[in-house]
Amino acid sequence: MAYRTEAPAGVPVLDLDLNKVAPAGAHWATLDQLQKEYPFLWTTYGRGHWVLTDPLAIREAFQQPDLFSSVSEVAAEPEPEYTWIPSNIDPPEHVKYRHVLNPRFSPEAVERLAPQAEGFCRDLIGGFLAKGGCDFMAEFAGVYPTIVFLDSLGLPVGDTERVAMWVRRIFDNLRDPDLHVPLAAAMEEVRAYFRDLIADRRVHPGDPSADFLTHLLGSDIDGRSLTDDEILNISVVLLMAGVETTTGQLGFMFHHLATHPDDRQRIIGDPSSIPTAIEEFLRVHPIVLPGRKLTRDADFHGCPMKKGDMVMLTIPCANRSEDAFEDPTAVHLDRKPNRHISFGSGPHRCLGIHLARRELATALSVWHELIPEYRIDGHAELSERGGQIGLLSLPLAWTPTP
Repeated sequence: MAYRTEAPAGVPVLDLDLNKVAPAGAHWATLDQLQKEYPFLWTTYGRGHWVLTDPLAIREAFQQPDLFSSVSEVAAEPEPEYTWIPSNIDPPEHVKYRHVLNPRFSPEAVERLAPQAEGFCRDLIGGFLAKGGCDFMAEFAGVYPTIVFLDSLGLPVGDTERVAMWVRRIFDNLRDPDLHVPLAAAMEEVRAYFRDLIADRRVHPGDPSADFLTHLLGSDIDGRSLTDDEILNISVVLLMAGVETTTGQLGFMFHHLATHPDDRQRIIGDPSSIPTAIEEFLRVHPIVLPGRKLTRDADFHGCPMKKGDMVMLTIPCANRSEDAFEDPTAVHLDRKPNRHISFGSGPHRCLGIHLARRELATALSVWHELIPEYRIDGHAELSERGGQIGLLSLPLAWTPTP
């Protein structure tokens, strides 16, 4: 499918680089301002693509996969050399893969993991509690979702350290084309890891109700078994999508709470407020900027799109719009209703939505039970890495107790 690389005539044109390192909150501030000026624009960044900032248009685009294809979900990459499953699969084929995956990420399945997740969280915090400080991103936010991910799929939790390292290397290097060699090396290590596990499960299958790879080996699409390549693809996608997104959300939640003691005290004083608070953190701090590819020419909310064009659906603009939310850029922990789309919308809505919410809730509850008072110790920067915004570091400090 051909794609346009030159700016169309008569539309706003900017060189909008959301891939650069910037101070915390800078990317959201940029999109907040652009939304006030343009409902859409063309950026010359990369090979060129549309950026939708109109909240209604963004929400509608997610609901129209026949027009906005997911064959590429990175706006700056119109012709990827890969097809991630199920991320880059459009309906109706997409639904077939989701039917295989959905039961393992249902609310009931996630709740069965809650005791283990709490235990992992306590053990992890206990490892640095007496130090009186940590780099939250490196020592907690990047590790905790990894260990929960491995446990949820029946994979060895003893592999947490190296799996977390691979994910960190991949996402850190996405933002710099000159660093794609270490990125490729990390991706190959991840693939080799899952290849070995899949080969082992073929010889030594586990309980399919607890072991995800065994479950996939026993699953089928249209009456045929999944191939090893499909199982490998799915496994890599789940790791990439499930760990780093939760890591990013944890970083911004705790950045806010470290700098807003009144909100922190509300959570400490009333743990029942945590679910509502999480939805507000998700709304204010959306970290994913997904792309779509046009399947045909369309004048979409006044934007003159052509078949093959790439478009970025700026979830931050939908979540932080004055048309949809009062005082939209501020955190109000008791905000209701809160119809954000931080997990996307439509058929490609995030598969791990229930697991992510459980991880975030457990982290907030256990951390504030063990470390109720803490502060930022130093300077934290924010970077957007391949469509995901995340803190590079978050040094936190507290007074250790005997």
